[in-house]
Amino acid sequence: MKNLISTLIITTISLTAIFATSTPMTVLSNDVEVESINILESSSYDADQENLVFTTLENISTIQIYDEDGTLEFQLPVMSNQVKINKNLFGEGSYQLGFLIEGDSQVHLSKVNIK
Repeated sequence: MKNLISTLIITTISLTAIFATSTPMTVLSNDVEVESINILESSSYDADQENLVFTTLENISTIQIYDEDGTLEFQLPVMSNQVKINKNLFGEGSYQLGFLIEGDSQVHLSKVNIK
C-alpha cells in the first residue's frame, strides 16, 4: 500500500511538472495558432487582410522569422509595439517568431502554426 501511494504521488508530481512547463497555443483562426509569451499584450488574426496582428508591452526593434528547422528566413525591422505580418509570408507548417525588444538583448520566441 505504501508503494502504491508513493507511486501515485511521484506520478502526480511528474505530470504536474510536465503540464506546467507547456505553453498554451491560442487559436487565431481555423488555420493559425500562436503560442502565448509574456511580452505579448495581444495577438489576433485579421481575416479580411490575412494579417497576424501582434501588440507587445514594449517596442519591438526587430522580428525574426524562423522555419521548422530553425533557419532564419526573414528579419523585419519594426520600431513599434504593434506589428502586422501578412499570412502569405508563411507556407503551411510551424514557424518561430523571435521578438527583439528595444534595449533588450534577449530574443523572445513564439511558435506559430499555419495549417
